[in-house]
Amino acid sequence: MNWPPLIKGANVPGWVRLRDVVLTLLAWALLGYLVRETLDLVHDYLRYPAFEFTSATPPDWPALWGRLQPFFYFVAALTVWLLFWSLLRGRRLRATAPVPQPAPLALGAHAAAFGLDEAALARWTDARVLVVHFDAAGQVSHAEAKRTD
Repeated sequence: MNWPPLIKGANVPGWVRLRDVVLTLLAWALLGYLVRETLDLVHDYLRYPAFEFTSATPPDWPALWGRLQPFFYFVAALTVWLLFWSLLRGRRLRATAPVPQPAPLALGAHAAAFGLDEAALARWTDARVLVVHFDAAGQVSHAEAKRTD
């Protein structure tokens, strides 16, 4: 995977790449601004002397819990609801009979359906990478097995 994960390619204009870079940097700057107080607390808590606040005031945990408590209960209720329906639906899905799969198509029938040589089709099925070329009518003209190393 290429890093940074930006659009790369010959058909992408330069202004699109510039726009993506600028918007990405703006998004990171906004995220950093929104968590600046949290980062300050973490920095103060982890620097010397470790695991105690020196210049920053510790958060008011009871007040913070009082503000977050309704959201916590809402998320807990949604989780319980999701678990209930997944168990109910899973039991229902396991109770239904599986749909039988059709019998595999024979290689000769497959080749005949597309007007191909059966021996060539047998060679093509063993290839890990196969480049298939089509003619103007949309029929397979030939195929080339490519090496993968």
